[in-house]
Amino acid sequence: MSEAAAAPAPGTRSYRWLAAPLLAFAFFSLTAGLLANHAPRSKGYFRLFFSDPIHLKAGFATAVVVLACFQLFTAAWIFRKLPWAKPAWVNPVHRWSGRLAFAFTLPVAYHCIFKLGFQDPSARVLAHSLLGCAVYGAFASKVTIVRLHRFPRFVLPVAGGLLFAVLIGVWYTSAVWLYGQKTAAPPGKRSPIPAAARPAAGATVFKQSGCGSCHTLAAASASGQIGPNLDDLRPGFEDVRAKVEAGGGGMPAFAGRLSKEQIRDVAAFVAKNAGR
Repeated sequence: MSEAAAAPAPGTRSYRWLAAPLLAFAFFSLTAGLLANHAPRSKGYFRLFFSDPIHLKAGFATAVVVLACFQLFTAAWIFRKLPWAKPAWVNPVHRWSGRLAFAFTLPVAYHCIFKLGFQDPSARVLAHSLLGCAVYGAFASKVTIVRLHRFPRFVLPVAGGLLFAVLIGVWYTSAVWLYGQKTAAPPGKRSPIPAAARPAAGATVFKQSGCGSCHTLAAASASGQIGPNLDDLRPGFEDVRAKVEAGGGGMPAFAGRLSKEQIRDVAAFVAKNAGR
């Protein structure tokens, strides 16, 4: 009796076939990570109708999560887990919403993989980088299961749930975090640069901290397109110092990564040279 209960249903693949989706997950996740293994690049970003590339990523990630929730709902309908009869349109709508969700990940992947690269300055960013690589591994794993057919019945729902969980993780560590940041206040009156500040030393901090990958500043030969153009903004010393220290509006806080003297110096460098 126990052997009969453990035997797979007629025509069902053996559990050894689980190696195929697992290998697909590992291969595509690793490939995404290897492609992202580079320093942030300063050019080639686009924003479409968003305010900047960061908000573009957050917007598309949110759209993907909405479609993923719709996918979860229609999948439950397909598997007869809802109390209503399943109409004929559910299956094709489920497929096409999945394709649209995948298409919406591509602008995000372009910026994350090919422009910003794999980063780990904080636990949140590291988790986001790892989950971002895992998205395409989870997607490839699910597609492998769908295309090969005849896996044990629980395998497809588990793969779909894994993909959904990874998408939620990517969204939570990017869009949810971004939307929770305080919007930066417009620069006020330009505050004077303290006498103790060293703008020349701040130029080194600007370069070593990767500020040029996000901001344009001619004095630093920087042409980043992610954050505000500092030559156009021309912020004062105190505006820059507070922003570098506390972050906000998509910019990470550097208080735990730079000393107070380094923050003072880089603020002096920007305030002295922006727009010149």
